[in-house]
Amino acid sequence: MSILDDGSLATTLTDALSAFDIPMACTITRMEESGPPFDPVITPVDHACMGWIDNYTQLDHVDSAVQINDRKAFVLCSSLDITPTTADQFKSGGVSYVIVNVQRDPAGAAWVIQARA
Repeated sequence: MSILDDGSLATTLTDALSAFDIPMACTITRMEESGPPFDPVITPVDHACMGWIDNYTQLDHVDSAVQINDRKAFVLCSSLDITPTTADQFKSGGVSYVIVNVQRDPAGAAWVIQARA
């Protein structure tokens, strides 16, 4: 058994980040369908979460799909009630980003999102 298996590391990391006020209010917006299948209504639904934005390093841009203006966003898993996908949008600090890629960090504490304005 690994320390990554039982979720305690994710809890510890989340608590430590929150203690230093690193995460800020963010939103994941998902287009959700309702109504009858023959006449669906598609509406944006906001899912509040906590996270922060960082820059990619120059090394991240070499031989990869990371574009020069892409940002690396982190969303605390425990603060989000959905699993983000590339069909969603990420909003932070009044800026909306398209989600290009989503991965979960090894500890399971955060979603790591490649965000493009």
